[in-house]
Amino acid sequence: MKIAILVVAFCLIPLLVLAQEEPPIGWRFPTEDDYAGSWQAFRTVIPEPFHAQADFNGDGLPDDAWILFSSLGKGSGLFVFLAQQEGPPKVIALDKNPGINKPQHMGIKVVEPGDYKTACGKGYFKCGSNQPEVLHLERPAINYFVFEAANSFFWWDTPSASFKRTWMSY
Repeated sequence: MKIAILVVAFCLIPLLVLAQEEPPIGWRFPTEDDYAGSWQAFRTVIPEPFHAQADFNGDGLPDDAWILFSSLGKGSGLFVFLAQQEGPPKVIALDKNPGINKPQHMGIKVVEPGDYKTACGKGYFKCGSNQPEVLHLERPAINYFVFEAANSFFWWDTPSASFKRTWMSY
């Protein structure tokens, strides 16, 4: 009986999250039918490759990152839903793909605070003035990646009150 209650509760959690968030106009949340390509191939390792949750901006509230599908045709995008003390979350578009690659080509995961060697720090290209060799994360970030290929981190920059992107591999 306890196991059945836990299974039902576990299945309802994503529905409760979706009930509190609305995608931006022209976008939709992934569904079970969207599991294809890399999402299907890596499903046992990354069960929900289109969703990550953490307190990305350090305000003590859980925020959600989603890979959304265009409801107007091809395309996908990476969006963050920053939780607010009151009212709906603030939605921020971090990246949009016009449909050159299938959405299932990309995935997201939470990156824990710590120090990470960047793409330029690994020698992929020369570091520019705003590109550190090592990225120091004080709070969780979003790892936005092509399966088994390039990735970048989106992290909250407190002074500018915005997300910044740093390439980690290329």
